[in-house]
Amino acid sequence: MYPNLYSSGELTFHSYTVMMTLAFLIGTIGPIWLNRRREHPFRATPVGGIWIFLGGILGAKIWWVVQYGDWGDVRYLQFILNGGLVFFGGLTGGMITAIIYLKILRIPIITGADMIAPFFALAHGIGRIGCFLNGCCWGALTKYPYPWSVRYPKGTGPFSRHLRQKLITSDATCSLPIHPVQLYETFGNVVIFIILLLIYKKHKRTGVVTLSYFMLYGGLRFITEMFRGESNRPVFGWLTASQTVALGMFIFGVTAYLLCSMTLWKRALPDQETEPAPDASAEESPAE
Repeated sequence: MYPNLYSSGELTFHSYTVMMTLAFLIGTIGPIWLNRRREHPFRATPVGGIWIFLGGILGAKIWWVVQYGDWGDVRYLQFILNGGLVFFGGLTGGMITAIIYLKILRIPIITGADMIAPFFALAHGIGRIGCFLNGCCWGALTKYPYPWSVRYPKGTGPFSRHLRQKLITSDATCSLPIHPVQLYETFGNVVIFIILLLIYKKHKRTGVVTLSYFMLYGGLRFITEMFRGESNRPVFGWLTASQTVALGMFIFGVTAYLLCSMTLWKRALPDQETEPAPDASAEESPAE
């Protein structure tokens, strides 16, 4: 746990804030870079990244207050300043804002999503490093003494949880070993980023990248939730809230991919930027 990266007097750079800022920059610059590589770039600018980021933060806070908050958090909109963040709320808020932004600029929504998805995964992975350093979104107890398991110091969430469960005593200096689940998700998101970027470069069908993200991240999150210790309360059978949403993402991605493969993608290659064919009659006429 390393909540502060640097401090000098009253100036402090918090780990979570620094990683979120870096995630925002990558999530904004990356799609713009892909857009500039197109033969005919769209009119998108980094301003879109700012709006999508703000929409994502608002969505993450609203989801948090619905899932974890109470009336005290809702009153006077306290959750905006003091509430936590839930990724699926950020994903929902970011998607809604992105759709509005793309519609305003008349950019095909799925085409824009294909450019956003790879770098969104990478940005998410960087944000999870901030979670690890900040000591939030922590993992469950490890069954074996893995060399990569971590212990959190006194006063942190894992320590307090283990103390309440009487797994440790008050004179302990740190928690029991737990999974660094935040880093599991960082590693998984980096792999997803690489896969999506390769798909974007090689695949010709619009929407494949976006649906691949739904499948890949839905599967990743469903698995990593098994190692979460901070929010593992079942809400649907033995599934947690995040596992339920992740499973829905995965099923949606697979179903939509199969349907598109059997219908839309069979007919024509969308979003191909080719020059118009020359007029045959003009080629056959003699030069003047």
